[in-house]
Parts: sequence; C-alpha cells; structure tokens
Amino acid sequence: MLAESLLALSLIDVKPVESGLSAPTSVVAAPNGTLFVTEKAGRIVKIPPKGKPRTWYRVKVSDDGEGGLLSMVRINSKRFYAAYTNAQGALQVSRFTKGGGERKIIRIAHPQYSNHNGGQVQLHKGLLYISTGDGGGSGDPFGAAGRLSDLRGKILRIDPTCGAKRYCIPASNPRSGSPVIASGLRNPWRFSIDATTNQIWIGDVGQNAVEEIDQMRVDAPLTDFGWSCWEGRRSYNRDRCDGRDVTAPILTYGRSEGQSVTGGYVYRGSRIPKLRGWYVFGDFGSGRLWAYRDGTRKRIGSADGVTSFGVDQRGELLLTTIDGRVLRIRK
Repeated sequence: MLAESLLALSLIDVKPVESGLSAPTSVVAAPNGTLFVTEKAGRIVKIPPKGKPRTWYRVKVSDDGEGGLLSMVRINSKRFYAAYTNAQGALQVSRFTKGGGERKIIRIAHPQYSNHNGGQVQLHKGLLYISTGDGGGSGDPFGAAGRLSDLRGKILRIDPTCGAKRYCIPASNPRSGSPVIASGLRNPWRFSIDATTNQIWIGDVGQNAVEEIDQMRVDAPLTDFGWSCWEGRRSYNRDRCDGRDVTAPILTYGRSEGQSVTGGYVYRGSRIPKLRGWYVFGDFGSGRLWAYRDGTRKRIGSADGVTSFGVDQRGELLLTTIDGRVLRIRK
C-alpha cells in the first residue's frame, strides 16, 4: 500500500526560491520563514520572505578541494553553530555570535587531504551532532573510520553548553568519555534527525561502486556502519574487518543511478500528504531525487547538482544546488 500511495503521486516539482548564489552548501530556516544559506567560500546569505538576499555573516575558511563553509544550524536570531575547514585543512566546529565573534568547540585534523570532511551539524534536544569524513584520499588510507580513538569517519554527539569547557560528553553517549556514537563512515556529507521517530538518517558517499543510506536511533548502542571493511553491502577491504560488529545500510544503489549521495529529511510537511513520512534524498552526480519508506524506494523528481536539503518553518523541504539555487519541493 505504501508503494501504491506514492505511485499515485505525480513526480514532485521544484520551485526556485533564489538563484545567483555561489556554491551553496546548506540551508536553514528561521521561525518567520527567513532562510540562511551557507556558501562554500564562507559567506552566509540571509533571504527574507520578502526583500532581497544580503550577506549576513562571513566565516574565514579554506575552501580548497571539498573544504569550505560546510553547514550551519541556528541557535537563535544572533547565534549559530557552523562546521568549516580552516587554514590548516582541519574540520572546525564553532559557535558564532553575530557581532560577538567565534567560540571554537572542536577541531578534527585533516593533515593530508582536502576531501571527505563530512561537516554536517544538527541540534537535537540541546545536543550537537556532527558528521566527520574518514580523512580523505582513497580507500580510508589511515584506517580512521573503524578506529574508535580517531574522530574521523564518525557521527559525534556533544553538549556544547558546558560553561568554561568547550564541550562535554553527554551521559547518554554509548561510550563513557567519547563523543562517538557511530563509526565506519566514509564521507557522511549530509545527515538528519527525525524528531518524530528519533531516527538518524545518514547519506554516506561511496568509494567505487555503492552509495548508501544508514539509519540508527539517537539512543542506539555504538553503531559501526562498516567502512572500509565494507562499501555498502559489498566487501571492500577484509583486512579492516577484524573484531567489528557491522550494521548494514538500509538502502544502497550503484553507479548506474548516481555517484554521490546527498542525504535528506523525512518529510513531515502538509503540502504533499502522500509523501508524509517518506525519507527524501538525492544524488549530486545524477540529479535524481528519491523517496524511501519501509523498504520501498521510488524516483520522485530531479535537481542537478543537489548539495543539501533543508526544512522550512512549516516542515516543507528545501534543497540547494551547486549552480547557486535554493529550491522548494512542491507537488
């Protein structure tokens, strides 16, 4: 019945909200409908419901390779968290105050390569979630993703409101004293947390053959998604498998359908009732957009070069594209 209900929905459309941006990497919404868009080179653009876009903030970044200003999440009208790559190529997560500067929270070194940074930040029930890539190169050359002492190739959870401390480790984390809640990831460029189900949905960009979507609950035990022992459900490097209890992805697809997954959101809006409860995501390379639910995946539209998804104040889906557009998904 789920598959039939979605088949009855015609392909979704994408309505331009804004264009002329420079390599946007993420979009977030304020309660009044104002959008904030991060650009790779470090600019944050404010797009009011009525009126012209304008520069709202600039973060000093290094945008070599896949680096730059990678994402942000709002705290209030003047404060936000952002992930970016700094002059040394490290992944830096900081809290910014408009008119008040930067408070650095956590830094993860990327000493050799400028790719596989991860770089999504999300807030859920007051805790900050961060995705990190495996450190770049090809094939996880450092073996970082499966090594719990290394913060690369992970999903991290921290409490960034610890007084004088930069951050604290929540008591709810699966390993005492560690920010790691998930490992075995290659480049989890985009992930989201569905507040209705407390599920984390992770889009992990593949190596040679497979793109994958991973899923876990926020209260799950420490979860290992298998890279670089596995690429999706395919064996990749058996030397990296010893002693690992791996959780398989819930969804994979091959190079005939795309080559760089962009993780999205579970749709909780009201404009497209038949899409409600489906996870919507895309592929940067092929431009395909899909919806997934309970083992069923359906193609629902297209948007070339999709870099990120977002949610507006009403729960409707937004996306950004590498050619400088912000789009709204509609029926």
